[in-house]
Amino acid sequence: MSPPSKKGSKVDAALAAPDAVLKNEQEKRKYRRRKKEEAAEKARLQWYTADGVPKKRGRPSAEDLLGDMVRVAGDKDANPNYWQFKSLSRRRYQLFGRFPVEFIDERYGQWAHAMQVAGLQDKPGERQKKAARSEQSRREHLMRYCSRYITPYVVKDAELERELVGYKRMLSISDTHATFLDPFTWEVFLSSCRDQQPDIILLNGDILEGSEITRFPKIPGWTIPLQLEFDFAREMFRQLRDVCPNAQIVWGSGNHGLDRLASYLTQVAPAIAGLRGMRFDQLAGIEELDIELLQGGTIASPEGTEEQYAGRLWFGHYYTHHGTCLGKTPAHNELIKVGYSGQSGHVHRASVAWGTTLRDQANCWMSTPMGCTKRAGRAYIKGPTAGWQKGFGSAWLGPDGFVQQSPIITSGEHAVVDGYVYTRRSNELPDPTKNWLKDFTL
Repeated sequence: MSPPSKKGSKVDAALAAPDAVLKNEQEKRKYRRRKKEEAAEKARLQWYTADGVPKKRGRPSAEDLLGDMVRVAGDKDANPNYWQFKSLSRRRYQLFGRFPVEFIDERYGQWAHAMQVAGLQDKPGERQKKAARSEQSRREHLMRYCSRYITPYVVKDAELERELVGYKRMLSISDTHATFLDPFTWEVFLSSCRDQQPDIILLNGDILEGSEITRFPKIPGWTIPLQLEFDFAREMFRQLRDVCPNAQIVWGSGNHGLDRLASYLTQVAPAIAGLRGMRFDQLAGIEELDIELLQGGTIASPEGTEEQYAGRLWFGHYYTHHGTCLGKTPAHNELIKVGYSGQSGHVHRASVAWGTTLRDQANCWMSTPMGCTKRAGRAYIKGPTAGWQKGFGSAWLGPDGFVQQSPIITSGEHAVVDGYVYTRRSNELPDPTKNWLKDFTL
């Protein structure tokens, strides 16, 4: 080790005016700081011989070293910017500490460890404890937001588990991704709702895009403003309610949806989460248009259902969720995983799978195609290799586990839904940066 350099020179002493002469408070602080630095350097030099060799005997104790660190950390003049927070850098102690900093290095190895022992930094266990409490606090804030503006509109268990009498008609659409909605798919879906008057209309996840609040890269000039997304979703709900005034319209969760919005508002921008303009129920118009939410297994789940699987079981035999299985045979994989008849979206590809054992031979799973255009994947899908289909799902549900369902493909020029034939009016795609649905008519 080498001794600290001698900074206290005659020139410095000559330049340091007496405290009584100085009138400016800033100059007084500088003077007091200089004096403390000189006194600290003088104290440090006592631990070295005349030749600059550290003395082997009489080393300071651990209490002396730690007490001196605490003293410098809380000194208003020596540590002017951080004394209130008891934060101390190694360089700061080199200037104002009474002991050579090398003594601290010898005893504690790392400066951060010495700070922890001195009580000036949290120990690893304390940091983990505070991090866990912070995570708990964020989740509590998140749940307060959900309980106020989302949970009151969630479909209750009693509505899903009641015994099915007669037959229920369900039309479902998923993966519309806000303004990337395909016009022909929406025309056929909305017309089918008008012509067939289904009992249940299921919007099975990814109705929003969430490009402004996602952690993924934003595409310049292509990221959809969040307000536009909600205006667009609200217009979708309004048109559905106009053509089906008596239908049960249910909005299911997805990986682009309510979780993402609630998480962003409560984790990134908690100060604005309580503003009336940030209320999810008003943004989406779910109260005004009588839209129910299907939120099993998400952060917006009703109390007591947070640990359930994503999605819900209808009438004791039909399961719907946004989807978790990928690959070439998602419907078959979902059927094996879930064990019930049902449907999912998420993969943007249509398929149907039937059970292959005596136990589940009557079970049927449908993977619905996407409701958006292929432009929704331009950030990560290159070339014609995705194999995506556009369309929606059609299902009949009956007592004793009866299910009859199939995907409706709208990728061509025509689409047929239960005998109704619909023909594409135009191949022109609307501008996804605008709320083009306001001008849409059947």
